[in-house]
Amino acid sequence: MRSPIDVDWLDDLRLTLYPGNEICRSIFVTGHYEPNEFSWLNRVLKPGMTFVDVGANLGAYTLFAARHVSDSGCVIAIEPSSREMQALRKNVELNSLKNIYPLHVAVSDRAGEVELLIASVRHAGHNTLGAFGYDTELANREKVSIGRLDDVLESASVRRVDVIKMDIEGAELAALKGAAVTLERDHPTMLLELSDRALNPQNATSAEVLALLANHGYEMYGFDGASGCPVPLHRRDYFDSENIIAVPKGSTP
Repeated sequence: MRSPIDVDWLDDLRLTLYPGNEICRSIFVTGHYEPNEFSWLNRVLKPGMTFVDVGANLGAYTLFAARHVSDSGCVIAIEPSSREMQALRKNVELNSLKNIYPLHVAVSDRAGEVELLIASVRHAGHNTLGAFGYDTELANREKVSIGRLDDVLESASVRRVDVIKMDIEGAELAALKGAAVTLERDHPTMLLELSDRALNPQNATSAEVLALLANHGYEMYGFDGASGCPVPLHRRDYFDSENIIAVPKGSTP
């Protein structure tokens, strides 16, 4: 295939898929993308919730969450890449969803402007503020605005956050530092990627991410390789692109 195509997906949603893109290929061939994570979110998301998608990309998580939080809830979709923001907006329009608010910005522990490395379409999920963690082809460089997540949400008049998904290719530690008020005030449940190969070029480690979350009163879980169910996270020195769950102490993931 040489041109984008629209396909039916979960919960009567439709997606525009792009030939060659690894996320789109997974959805086109199998119908699934990160099935453990979506199965878990299916149980967690409720009508009226506010879901923040940090690193929304083409919008798979954004659309799924918007459907589950219903019109009484909302989704804040944060995406710094102009190319991916265009794909995200197209998928939002394709589904006529009115509870999604796309924000064209990156999040960190400070405000300013930085350079975003734009990966080839095939690896569009590898866009990064640091350096590519894999053997990824560079397609472009783009100047983007960055801000603290606390400030970005305040500017968007978001008063409470229930669930955060964060996958931003190594910028997670800085983003969490810039979300201190939100974490302390709301204790949102979180789904985030841990990848030392992406964190290290940005002077961060998975151990620092886990320590920060623990300091905010979180307990961490991973997805069991056999059942796909959340299990207490096995701590180790190196994480290689693994999604984890963080919940306030005493909560059930």
